[in-house]
Amino acid sequence: MVIYRECGHQGPADVEFCGECGQYLKWDDEEPVAARQPAAQQHVVQPGEQLAPVRQPQQRTVEDQVLNPGDLICGRCGKGNVPTRNFCGRCGASLAESEVVKTSWWRRLFGRRAKEHKAGERPGKDGVRRRAGRAGAARRRAGKAVRWMIAVMLLLAALIYALYQPFRGAINTAAVGLWNQTTGIFETKLNPVRPSKVTATAQAPGHPGNLAGDNATNTFWAAPAQSEPVLVFTFDRPVDLRKAIVHSGNGANFQAAHRPKTLHLVFSTGKTYDMVLADTPDAQEVPIENSAGATGVELHVVGLHRSLDGMDVAISEIELFEAD
Repeated sequence: MVIYRECGHQGPADVEFCGECGQYLKWDDEEPVAARQPAAQQHVVQPGEQLAPVRQPQQRTVEDQVLNPGDLICGRCGKGNVPTRNFCGRCGASLAESEVVKTSWWRRLFGRRAKEHKAGERPGKDGVRRRAGRAGAARRRAGKAVRWMIAVMLLLAALIYALYQPFRGAINTAAVGLWNQTTGIFETKLNPVRPSKVTATAQAPGHPGNLAGDNATNTFWAAPAQSEPVLVFTFDRPVDLRKAIVHSGNGANFQAAHRPKTLHLVFSTGKTYDMVLADTPDAQEVPIENSAGATGVELHVVGLHRSLDGMDVAISEIELFEAD
């Protein structure tokens, strides 16, 4: 650190402008001196004496620089300055509105911070850095051995999982069970809800609408497909339906009747929902939405999976579930 003779402030010797006042320091490439000139040696301007022209700082080429987090970037020349400076060390511009070099996100997240010590303190007990003893070395060796053992066990388990099918099946079964238990905690519990009455706008002889809700899959509701028939479920209280289990078609002869492809649900609240069904004789679960507060629902058959023989559309059973 030196004292600049131009302004009397103290600072480093390798800058061109004072960090406190912004004054240019290197006239004719002279280096700052260690102290200001005595007042007796300073020239006093006499009356009528012509002042020498003011010289401008010489242009310097911009050298490569390394910017550290916290440095102030000069808006005029781009030089990085330490945070304690008020003026740029290269061009003398004010750093009042300069941009601050930010620390990388990964350094902020993972970087280690150096431990701060109070004045006069040193690392270690009584200010003396101590070497780790035999106990510390033994702990490090034990930790390394444990890590290697865990890595070997994981590698062996992966090989057994890949090559031995019974082990792979047991692991998969356990994983699925754990997943179901975990997700079941957050899922809404559903309870079956029975309608108080089931009717239909159309029906074939011997296959009325109530057979679609009699909790039996060996009976079925059937109706002429040309008229877009409607099933009507009525409840004795408001419900919030969330799921349906549908058994499509004639359970005894799947190809003897058409199967519903799309059911357009109209709730007593005025809201609607479209239920899309697959063409399968197996039971299928279908979600239901928009039914909160409804005391009834109309199921309009608006799309069909065509059969090979029959002319009617059939549904063996519809089971409904509501939120708990």
